[in-house]
Amino acid sequence: MRIQKNKILFYILIFGFLIRLIFILFGADQYFNRENIYVDGDTKAWSTAFENLVEHGEYTVNPDSEYGYFGRMPGYSMFMGSIWLVTGKNWELSFMICGWLQTILDTISIYFIFLIGNALINKKTGLTTAFLYALYPFIIVWNPVAYSESPAIFFLLASLALLTNKRTAITYLLSGILIGMAALNRPQILIFVPFAGLFILMAHSDRFFKSIKPILFFSLGFLLMLGPWTARNIINHEKPIITQDLRGFPNWNTDVISFMQYIYSVKAEWSPQFEQILQNKTVELPDRAYTSRKDSILLKRTLELCKTCGSGFSHWNGYWKEPIKKENCNDEISKNFDYLRTQQIETNPFSYYIKIPLQNLKKAIFKSSLQYDAKSGSKLASILFLYRSFLILLALAGSFILIREKRETAFIPLSWMFLYIALCFGTGVQFRNIEMRYFLPADILMLIPAAHVIHIILNRLKRTPAHE
Repeated sequence: MRIQKNKILFYILIFGFLIRLIFILFGADQYFNRENIYVDGDTKAWSTAFENLVEHGEYTVNPDSEYGYFGRMPGYSMFMGSIWLVTGKNWELSFMICGWLQTILDTISIYFIFLIGNALINKKTGLTTAFLYALYPFIIVWNPVAYSESPAIFFLLASLALLTNKRTAITYLLSGILIGMAALNRPQILIFVPFAGLFILMAHSDRFFKSIKPILFFSLGFLLMLGPWTARNIINHEKPIITQDLRGFPNWNTDVISFMQYIYSVKAEWSPQFEQILQNKTVELPDRAYTSRKDSILLKRTLELCKTCGSGFSHWNGYWKEPIKKENCNDEISKNFDYLRTQQIETNPFSYYIKIPLQNLKKAIFKSSLQYDAKSGSKLASILFLYRSFLILLALAGSFILIREKRETAFIPLSWMFLYIALCFGTGVQFRNIEMRYFLPADILMLIPAAHVIHIILNRLKRTPAHE
């Protein structure tokens, strides 16, 4: 659908770009509470990996660690690294260009999500979805930051726009390539790949064998992107890593990873226990952490080891003494926490599999404030999070309506819920560590069923006669 033939869509695109422009120029510094809006804590992980590739021939975030080769998936490093080469290897300029380029890409994403909503439901829903996306604050705030969120969303929406609008071999191949590029930027995108496959199957539900060719082309495109990364990890490093491994970062060594895995078997967040370790204070845990006398003694000993000889902890800001760079007791800490986690799951299975994940889900849906208290932005942030929660509830209703209507297109609008379930209930290393930006791909796709509900409500209001 040509934009110039749809004035409403054109105005939405212009409006979305202006909102993003105004945020970068006048609001980003106050939202992030810092002068440099283009760089955040993880930015240099991607830049370091690419720089090591160019300068030393190895893609790694940390040449001194066997896990440094897998610290970041290569999608975003290649994106920002290409800009770095063009700018004459000037990272500061590259980060700024990334922010502005991401803003342009995100404006184009407004068009992509219109195409998806239009194809899956109808034109009015597509326009409403585009308007919701144009105003959606939690994608807007990440546009200027040299992080992989915006490009990942761009490639995901581009993939789904092709998948839902064109049904040719080449578009299925390109759709697979684009969603593979999205996954190389953000690993949680992998959750959406099976749903895209289900959509293809349902789109050809009249003849099952007719769906084999589209599935093969889509899968080929996806494997062309993700396959080389996985093959490199297996062939060059003998590690079957599909996504990433954080242990290559000094502050995410095995001691911190094992503590995180353990604490998420006891409670839904690692604060204040994590900060108590860093500050060499008494670590206060819930009663259920103490499963037996023997294990309680081991737990207390392990927490003391974290404070004094855990090298990963020592590389976090706020650690009570100098970073540990040589001898450490990370292996002992990791072994102890792995054992204690197993005991915790066996002793309190309901808490581990149901209660704590539900607390994660509640936190993910009903978050009400930023981690920091920006003096002028805390109230605004609370309002924005309330708006997000409202949209999630609308999307839940819309998703169930789509199930009831038995639409063959329902798989893509429903897929957002499964990212929430995976991150909140999952048991792997990358799960249960709740940050709102991790849910961003799901938050974007939820706008489609939310827009569907909005139109149902508006249509019913139009049919209701006005009372005199």
